[in-house]
Amino acid sequence: MRFELKARLAFSGDLKGLEDEIRAILDAAGPLLTKGAPKGKETEAARISGWRTIANELELELESGRYVRAHDALLRLAKLLATELGKRHKMGLRGTSAKEYRILLPIAEAPAEALAEIKKLPYEVTVGESSVEIQLKEVGEADLRNRVVDRLVSMVEEVISRVSAKVTEPKVVREGPKLSHSFKENPFEVAKKLGWIRDFPGRGQWIYEEPYAKLLRAIEDIIIEEVARPLKFEEVMLPKLIPLEVMQRMPGYLDGVPEGMYYVSPPPRDPEAFKDFKQKLKLTKRVPVEELKRILKEPAYVLAPAQCEPFYETFAFSHVRIEDLPVKQFDRSGWTYRWEGGGVEGLLRTQEFRRVEFVFLGSPEDVVSIRDAVVERSIRVLDKLKMEWRLLVATPFYMREGVVGDGSDSSKVATYDVEVLLPYDGSWLEIGSYNVHKTKFVETFKIKEVKGRQVWTGCCGFGTSRWVVGFLAQHGFEPSRWPDPVRERVGSLPPVAKVVE
Repeated sequence: MRFELKARLAFSGDLKGLEDEIRAILDAAGPLLTKGAPKGKETEAARISGWRTIANELELELESGRYVRAHDALLRLAKLLATELGKRHKMGLRGTSAKEYRILLPIAEAPAEALAEIKKLPYEVTVGESSVEIQLKEVGEADLRNRVVDRLVSMVEEVISRVSAKVTEPKVVREGPKLSHSFKENPFEVAKKLGWIRDFPGRGQWIYEEPYAKLLRAIEDIIIEEVARPLKFEEVMLPKLIPLEVMQRMPGYLDGVPEGMYYVSPPPRDPEAFKDFKQKLKLTKRVPVEELKRILKEPAYVLAPAQCEPFYETFAFSHVRIEDLPVKQFDRSGWTYRWEGGGVEGLLRTQEFRRVEFVFLGSPEDVVSIRDAVVERSIRVLDKLKMEWRLLVATPFYMREGVVGDGSDSSKVATYDVEVLLPYDGSWLEIGSYNVHKTKFVETFKIKEVKGRQVWTGCCGFGTSRWVVGFLAQHGFEPSRWPDPVRERVGSLPPVAKVVE
């Protein structure tokens, strides 16, 4: 990675005649430009490649690698020069900016889809055979200080990582026993035919009748009894209407997949504001959407897309004591919402679905241990339910750091995914994701430990709507053929009321 910066420092007085002093200051600034670079990586820190004075402006040319990037070095030099010239000549620094900034990011066989997405960034981007070149012009001091450049670089790296992950074969690390499956039909089609689910006007939403609801609740209860209770997770009820300022602290959501959320606009609490709306509705018998747009306030919330957002907010901007940790909670109090757009698919990909979400905060060792224990107990549940499964290692969309090595060291695995077989077409369905966030969420929610010791967070999501799909796909719809733990909880199923078309 290479950064080439042409910058401008504007002072309150003419710099003519001060060149020798400026040269001495810059010559002595070497340690300042390498401070913070890892040992042995000093060559990737910043260096001054040229400078000149024009009236009251100092033009600087800086180069750097990944460590102590050129824009950071510029801000350090600006502070140093302002201090020294201020003391000697009562001269103030009036402005710092990047005239031109060229950033070269090496790439190796990035997928064409990633390169196409990079080219759409709102900057001049050139993609070569071995690098991506980003060119910026006239970047102001505020943007330099607010890490805009770093976020841009991270954005490019994230695109390459995310798209590359999509085209990479999944890394299976464990598999359950191969099982025979006499039922080979698509459970979505059968559930509709039997009346277990019914159409609803909202795309990607269904009305779930009693047989389906009883099965889902039975599976949820088994997960709670077999996973949550033995591992001493406490049940909580988390809000599902998430303020935007909370959502902004969730890495990878508003800044990564804003197109995947439902946004909520609160109305004014004033009946008079809806007077015209109500009149037009009565007159036309149609919802006057344009009138509604005029009335509603700007979006202030999203419907929970992750379910764990309020847990981190509980500790936001506060201090915890590692001796009081870990904190372990689970929530199954409502629906999760994601806007799938054209990706809706039967019961496999819906826009409103059930989950049991496990969330935890603790020392790094505790968080890894808790996540791994949840994985093991989840697999035990799948074996009890006689379901064919496999365990994969993955990289979540909010992190670039994924598996190191072969996945045998779980402390280096960001995410495990559990999938179950769909016998009707031979594909695999993800039903659970088990994550170690490291400090990612701790940093964005500003969670501190009283003595500065490191704390991590983690979450494990059980997509119980998908557990039901996988269960029905492998066992069918006849309760007498279901494994005992489920059959005993469900009991007899009442007949579903027929609907006359």
